[in-house]
Amino acid sequence: MATDLTVLVGDVGGSNTRLALAGPEIGVTALKHFSNDSYSSLEEVLAAYCEQPDLPTLGGCCLAVAGPVFGEAYRLTNRDWHGTARDLQNCLPLACDGRVDVINDLAALGHALPVLMPGQLSSLRAGRQQGGQALVAGVGTGFNVALSAAGHTVEAELGHASLPETVARELSHAVGKEVHGFASVEELFSGRGLVRLHRALGGDPSEEGSQIVSAYRDKVPGHPAERTIPIWARLLGLFSRELVPGYMPGQGLFLAGSVARGVLGTDARTEFLSAFAEPWGKLSQRAAEVPLWLITDDAAGVSGTARYAIEAARARLSNLA
Repeated sequence: MATDLTVLVGDVGGSNTRLALAGPEIGVTALKHFSNDSYSSLEEVLAAYCEQPDLPTLGGCCLAVAGPVFGEAYRLTNRDWHGTARDLQNCLPLACDGRVDVINDLAALGHALPVLMPGQLSSLRAGRQQGGQALVAGVGTGFNVALSAAGHTVEAELGHASLPETVARELSHAVGKEVHGFASVEELFSGRGLVRLHRALGGDPSEEGSQIVSAYRDKVPGHPAERTIPIWARLLGLFSRELVPGYMPGQGLFLAGSVARGVLGTDARTEFLSAFAEPWGKLSQRAAEVPLWLITDDAAGVSGTARYAIEAARARLSNLA
């Protein structure tokens, strides 16, 4: 295999960064995980990865970041890391024609959808495929969506939008005046959103999201998670239903992220599915046919950046030929 088609790929989240090498013959390999709290910048993480012996000259790099990307500039939403693709390019052992591409993390999952394997997915509901669009929604440290259609991925920053009225109304019934603490989609549908809901429902303010999910999954007697998790799952179902008219994901709605995996990996998925299926308007039947999937592989975004980076490197080599 030509060295020029070995690329560095990665997924930079609010809490962790995953980096790997990829190529058309080697697939995705040398995957390493880094805790972002141990580093002061993304450049430091890249330098740590590149310390491994026998690292080849890289034909390119694609990094997915959990935050908005404008041209070559990026900024993580939940960590004060920002810069440009050129900044990152200067700290990598790239071939003379190699370059760094930075894309949104949900866009990376959109690029990954065509190459996800059965072991990376779990079906929440079969549905019926129709149309050419698929939507991926990430619920983890933050929230966002990306639309995938005809080989292209359209980015968004939906986490910073206001909650739909139907969701806000039901949330208000559950938490009363505390509803004012959920000003945006991400303030509810994220790790900190789950914690905030738990506190609003009288849960222990010191508990983290993973502890709340574990308490519910393990059926800890009398634990407030018995109420928190079903309510949150139902609200997510109502919100996901609202995504159908907005994006028309006839090929399926794919949920990803640690919080989505945690909650929908329990029996609370029945609350999610029941809320999603409730009739609500002219497109109820269309929503009832949308296939629902859970992306179970935490590193699925790396597959998307690999696909993006390899195709970009091939295009550059073709232009040089």
